[in-house]
Amino acid sequence: MQRQRTIGVLTPFLGGNYYTDVIQGIQMAARKLDVSLIIIRTGGKYFDVPIGMEKVDGWLVVNFAVEDHFLKQLEEVYRKPVVTVAKDIRKLNMNGGMVVVNNKQAAKEAIFHLHKHGHTKIGYFGSMTMDDMKYRYAGYMSAMKDLGLEVKSNYVFDPGNMSVFGGKQMAEKIIKENFPVTAALVSTDMCVFGMIDKLLEKGYRVPEDIALIGFDNSSTARYSEIPITSIEQNLDIVLMRAVNNLLNRIDQPQSFKLDVIDCKLITRQSCGCVDNKVHEENEVQERKENKESNTVQLEYANHINALRTENNVNYEFNRYILSYHFKRVRDIADLLENYFNWGSITGQQGYNTQGQPHLVMKEYFNFTTRKNELKHINLKGYETLPANPPIFSSQHLKSDNEVVYVLPYRLTQNNWSLLSFGTSHEKTEQRSSDYMRIVHLFDIVSNTFDRLSLLDESATLRQQQQELTERQDVITRLSEDILFEVNFAKKKVWLNRNLNFQVKPTTLLGLEEFVHPDDVSLLKKHFYEHFRDNKPFYTELRIQINNGQYYYAIISAESTRDHIGNIQKLIGSIRDISKLRNNNDIEELANGLVNRRRFYEEIKQVIHDGSREFALCVLDIDNFKLINDLYGHHVGDDIIDTLSDVLTRCIKPGDQIARFGGDEFVILFQYVHVDEIDAFAAEISEAISERIVGMNRDINLSVSVGISLYPSDGQEYDDLLKKADIALYQVKHNGKNNFMKYEPYMINFQQDKRKMEKILREALANDQFVLVYQPQVHARSKRIYGIEVLLRLRTESGVILSPDKFIPIAESVGLIVPIGAWVIRAACIQGIEWIRQGYEPIKISINISGLQLKSIQFLSSVRAILEDTGMNPAHLTFEITETTIIDQSHVVLNVIEEIRKIGISIAIDDFGISYSSLSVLKNFPIEILKIDKSFVREMVTDDKGYKIVNAIINIAKSLDLRIVAEGVEDSTQLELLDELGCHYIQGFYISRPISKDEIIHFLPNKSALLNMLYKQEQKDGAS
Repeated sequence: MQRQRTIGVLTPFLGGNYYTDVIQGIQMAARKLDVSLIIIRTGGKYFDVPIGMEKVDGWLVVNFAVEDHFLKQLEEVYRKPVVTVAKDIRKLNMNGGMVVVNNKQAAKEAIFHLHKHGHTKIGYFGSMTMDDMKYRYAGYMSAMKDLGLEVKSNYVFDPGNMSVFGGKQMAEKIIKENFPVTAALVSTDMCVFGMIDKLLEKGYRVPEDIALIGFDNSSTARYSEIPITSIEQNLDIVLMRAVNNLLNRIDQPQSFKLDVIDCKLITRQSCGCVDNKVHEENEVQERKENKESNTVQLEYANHINALRTENNVNYEFNRYILSYHFKRVRDIADLLENYFNWGSITGQQGYNTQGQPHLVMKEYFNFTTRKNELKHINLKGYETLPANPPIFSSQHLKSDNEVVYVLPYRLTQNNWSLLSFGTSHEKTEQRSSDYMRIVHLFDIVSNTFDRLSLLDESATLRQQQQELTERQDVITRLSEDILFEVNFAKKKVWLNRNLNFQVKPTTLLGLEEFVHPDDVSLLKKHFYEHFRDNKPFYTELRIQINNGQYYYAIISAESTRDHIGNIQKLIGSIRDISKLRNNNDIEELANGLVNRRRFYEEIKQVIHDGSREFALCVLDIDNFKLINDLYGHHVGDDIIDTLSDVLTRCIKPGDQIARFGGDEFVILFQYVHVDEIDAFAAEISEAISERIVGMNRDINLSVSVGISLYPSDGQEYDDLLKKADIALYQVKHNGKNNFMKYEPYMINFQQDKRKMEKILREALANDQFVLVYQPQVHARSKRIYGIEVLLRLRTESGVILSPDKFIPIAESVGLIVPIGAWVIRAACIQGIEWIRQGYEPIKISINISGLQLKSIQFLSSVRAILEDTGMNPAHLTFEITETTIIDQSHVVLNVIEEIRKIGISIAIDDFGISYSSLSVLKNFPIEILKIDKSFVREMVTDDKGYKIVNAIINIAKSLDLRIVAEGVEDSTQLELLDELGCHYIQGFYISRPISKDEIIHFLPNKSALLNMLYKQEQKDGAS
């Protein structure tokens, strides 16, 4: 037995004058032609969800249900024939069918009719965003031109709303402007109804003050207080033609075909035809066509009864809505059981291995048995969007699924759920008036599920917030730490203790008042270094809390930044270490360490004597805050003790060491020959390495040292300390774990760095960053697989800078986080724009810095960007260097796992250049491995290089990872990679990084006429 053909219908809405008639007409045509229907409500929003692709044989698309790019995907990607109703596809170069009414000619006839009534000031009120409305407007303009009538700017008005409310706005406008027109063509009957209601309320008359003609010839037109002259679209003919056309295309592929159906003007009182013979003839014809044998009064009574029934249905439905229990199909069973056989809810639970939404059916409710019958269903068959809706019959009857409605809704961004209802053609015609009112209410059903899902999500968030509050209360009671949040944007300070504090108009909003006066400069120094150089905010200060007594504390903080890198919030803790400090003071004195004040006095004395040269050495531990975070403060304290011991053993008698807080030490080192300084710094590094190995800890510890010399670099303590700090920064910039003496060029480097920082901040503020794109293609077919996004900076002079010129500075000054967020947002916006233009979605790869992963705002920023742009996370890949993961494995692992939960793929960039590659593959949720270009380059000339690439590919294959080879520059490299089984390649052999205008030549499904879209629309409107 041949399977019954199934047509998919994509419609913006299910109810209202126009869409009710459309849906009813499609169902009547489907029953006559023995066709099943899957009707999907898109909501008139951006919609590219492949629901039902495995179920339908062809698609009927109504009006603006989906955007142009998805229309083309239906035909070119999913290989389904398409016929549109009231949607112009001539600009899309499709083979589909197109059925429209002759809107332009109908509008012209309406204008000619108003002109016969003596009107010369005629307006057009209605939307010009939809195709059919554009042609109505074009017909209006053409008729006015043919009649030689002027069209002034206030003759045309688009309220952006084609409902009763839009009509009320139109009426208010013409009243306010003292009736600039005496007649108007209005784009829908509902708008005319709203206009008449508002005009009569204000004491005006129709048609005496303004004559009106509507569109649709709906029941609203017939039963309005002033019966409305309207244009009949002959939808029964339109829809039968559309269904027939689609069935022919399902049976046999065809080229593009346009069907234009003529309209008919039905005259009534609103245009002035109340006593006109034409009006009487039209009324007679209407009764004849509708096979009416009763009087007009009986028809009116039937209409009143129908309205009463509609009110009853609305009341029952609203009762369920207002109860807030409408979260399951069973909750509305009483309302729907006479019209539908079953209902189901299918919800998304993450993504499958192919990156597509994974769906789980949560309820299948049989309205006949009044039971949830999930146990009788093979749920595996409905785990993807294309496999839905559930076309099955619990009673093994075909009629259960002759008509299926699907209401997609989102629980959260990119998280789809489906509400489906199945019925028969017979039930759609029994009590059809009541049935269509129920269908109309499905629009509200869908919105209600959206609302309830948001309420559930809000409740969950509130519960999580409550749990966090309770947890915070416990931490506050049990911990002696003071937690703080400085909100610079809102000028607010939060503390977890009741302290006597008021916000002050200072840099740190008054928090410095807690700090000992002698330590305020150190606090500001660390704050500015954190702000300007992204240095971890970690320092030791003396703190006073209410009782007037000072105690030593460690202040540790992190910050969030805005889109141009300015700090928005500083969040951190103050930990009392006074007891530990007192013990340390005793130990430090015993070990030869002195406090800051004593150290300062010693330096002043040496300078005053002027008898000896000395070096001022500023030393700190590389990544010390990270060590504290990973291993705990007790480990950090052990390391500080070890370092203190090493330093005191390395210095000579007469030298001085002071701990300036946290992990920073300053050394006064006196010398005879300058070479002694290098030997001293090298001795420190070697001694520290030996002691750390002796501690038997798996910690990769190193120190950096900056050195200034007296008197050549300065003759004042502050100047020497500043230049030692500059040298220390240079060490950090060059890779850490070293020592450097101050050189004058370092000042220039700092100045250049500040200039570049200024350029970067201005670039963020003025949108001067530019993305370029490098295609990634299948190694064998050369068909595009994805695109890697690469960043460039356009200076005010127009010079384009490559990343190596500014990314290191951006990382060092903390701007990489806002710049990285800009890249992600811009890439998502561009990806969505390509989809809107008709291109098939592809993978977009974005490079992510390790500092981004460490940022406390990274995950929330990614989620916000996806929400704002509508980007499907399954279309994104984040590329993270192997070095980043190895150096910060414990820190970034949780972040990477959260990224995967969002649905974004993870790729390891530059694979093979570090020493822990296999552990990275084992421990991290990686999907894509990118072979470093150095291996690709060497594999042709070096047998070992070839074997390394072969080994990497085999390892990746055994772990089911996808492989991308970078830096492919010639055909020989490509052939070898293809031979070894590499999946994808990128490099100059395919393309250099190119602009968004150039990359479109690589994108699939490009429409040849997209660039002519707007010109063609203007041409159509004028013709």
